[in-house]
Amino acid sequence: MSEICEQIPAIVWTTDEAGLTIYGNSRFRAYFGSESHATDGLNALHPDDAITLPVKIRNARREGLDVKTDVRLRRLSGEYCWFALSASTWGDGAAVKYCWVAVERNKRAGDNFIIQRVEDSGQAGHLIASETEILEMVARGAATAEVFDKVCRLVEELIDDCFCCILELSLDRRHFRFGAAPRLPGEFKGVFDGSEVAAGLGPCGLAATSRRPVEVPDCASDALAGTAEGRLMLLNGFNVCQAKPILSPYGNTAGVFTIYRQRYAAFSLFEQQVVDRAINIIGISIDRTRHEEALVRRETQVRRSQAQLLAAQRISSTGSFTFDIQKNECVWSEELYRIFDIDPSLEPDIYAVRKRVYRDDLDKFNGELQRALSGQSIDVTFRIVTSHAALKFLRGLAKISYHVGDNPVLVGTVQDITDFKNAQEALQRGEEALVKAREDLAYVSRVMTISALTASIAHEVSQPLAGILTNANACLRLLALSPPNIQAASETARRTIRDTMRATEIIKRLRAMFARQPSTMEYTDLNDLAREVIILSARDMHQKSISVTAQLEPKALLIMGDRVQLQQVILNMLLNARDAMGDIESRPRILTVSTHVDTEESAVLSITDVGIGFPLENADKMFEAFFTTKQDGMGIGLAISRSIIENHGGIMWAEPNDGPGATVAFSIPLRSPPQ
Repeated sequence: MSEICEQIPAIVWTTDEAGLTIYGNSRFRAYFGSESHATDGLNALHPDDAITLPVKIRNARREGLDVKTDVRLRRLSGEYCWFALSASTWGDGAAVKYCWVAVERNKRAGDNFIIQRVEDSGQAGHLIASETEILEMVARGAATAEVFDKVCRLVEELIDDCFCCILELSLDRRHFRFGAAPRLPGEFKGVFDGSEVAAGLGPCGLAATSRRPVEVPDCASDALAGTAEGRLMLLNGFNVCQAKPILSPYGNTAGVFTIYRQRYAAFSLFEQQVVDRAINIIGISIDRTRHEEALVRRETQVRRSQAQLLAAQRISSTGSFTFDIQKNECVWSEELYRIFDIDPSLEPDIYAVRKRVYRDDLDKFNGELQRALSGQSIDVTFRIVTSHAALKFLRGLAKISYHVGDNPVLVGTVQDITDFKNAQEALQRGEEALVKAREDLAYVSRVMTISALTASIAHEVSQPLAGILTNANACLRLLALSPPNIQAASETARRTIRDTMRATEIIKRLRAMFARQPSTMEYTDLNDLAREVIILSARDMHQKSISVTAQLEPKALLIMGDRVQLQQVILNMLLNARDAMGDIESRPRILTVSTHVDTEESAVLSITDVGIGFPLENADKMFEAFFTTKQDGMGIGLAISRSIIENHGGIMWAEPNDGPGATVAFSIPLRSPPQ
């Protein structure tokens, strides 16, 4: 073996695993100036190379590769020269041994040196064949990672001192995605994968953001040394970084192709061609991947949209359809089949729908369908009968929404509104029941109010009855005279008729107030209503020692309303005022009924007492049902009264006076009868 090593035109030596020299040829001894085989050639490494070489040895052993790198070795005179250093393991397997070969590169440390590689047709053919193989992988849909790995290895094979890394950009171009770096330590993936694309990250980030190649010829003296990428480069013996952007067909950055080297060397024409071809292949692969991702994303969105539409139609009980009028082609949604209770395996058929339409709605359905087919928009409600004899209410909408060529396409929806209709009917029944309950309550309130005036009513009726009786007796006496006093008897008869009419009117008025009759809206004078109620309650007020003062508007206040209901409101206000002064002994009991024009559009009636009054905070509570301050009150009088006034388009309120007592009032619109 030593004879062979002596014939090799290079420095050759062997070491054990610890790095101690076992053998060195004559060129080894001449360069390092020693005759001893114990001299360790690795001790002559440049300090920078002494740091990075062990890392490269470890990485090469992990991948089962030979060590190939450029280093600086110190000769006997102390001068450093560049060598292409390679090493391979040998021995019988009992212990690992290394055979080192160092070929001088004719470059002194610090010189501007370019390694000129001699290319031959064999390398060019290999490049083309490998490129074709990789493109076939792309065409077959091979995994992107496999394509990237193949590209990196090809470039590293054809260019000396070259360690490749491919980075993709996320679709939003905000983050890096690690592609491949077959010969770089795994720590490089940790630095880039998922990191934000930013110029501060180093040359890769700058190349991605600027879309221009970025070259760092000396990492140790560059600002890159302070970044995570720079520290990792120096740790692994890389001092040069060349980052080239990979552009998409639209001019955006799709990725970055990065080459790390131990020392700077300009690319030869062939090497530049290798890099350019590699970037082109990477761009094709990324573009294909992104198209596939976009397609998958669109398909996912379509499926999600279809699922959402299906769920939305099921939740809202709304089916949809399209109908090409010229081609007579129809498409139904799944929910539309369910709504019409039609087998979804059948072809859409308008005649199958017609069979479901309720017979009383069939003419309306056919008419609206013809309008839709003629190009008009429709909105129709109709009923159908399902196969289980269930009645459904449906609402259909349709219009010509677009054209396929010259063919108009009718697009429509059908919604099952059965539940809505049932709820609407139930609500209507509830409202009708509520109205009836209010009417019953108002009637009870009216009866209670009238019963409180029983004595006054009896007095009002008894007076004309007594007059009738007296006049009748007088008439008999006058007729019994001889001769009969016809003139006096006639006058007496007229008085009898007058008192009879008066009693009849009183009874008629009371019957109207007690009667459960529908509202009768008519023109009436608010002043007349107030006078009638004052007369009706006069005896009761006199018995309670209450002085009633009427301050009514001189002119008539014509309103449109139900006389009986409005009289009930005024009477209830009078009785409340009466009760409020029932225990007052220290001052005169005065009750004032007044009317006036509030604006040109409304009249106000108010009743003021000097009773016990109420706190201001109870002003609204007084109109709440069952709120009362009386020991024997029900608390419905004012609530019913406000409801009546609001039904007449007015408002009702209460407020404490500045002095004793309170005022209750309502405002009601004025109305003029038609001319």
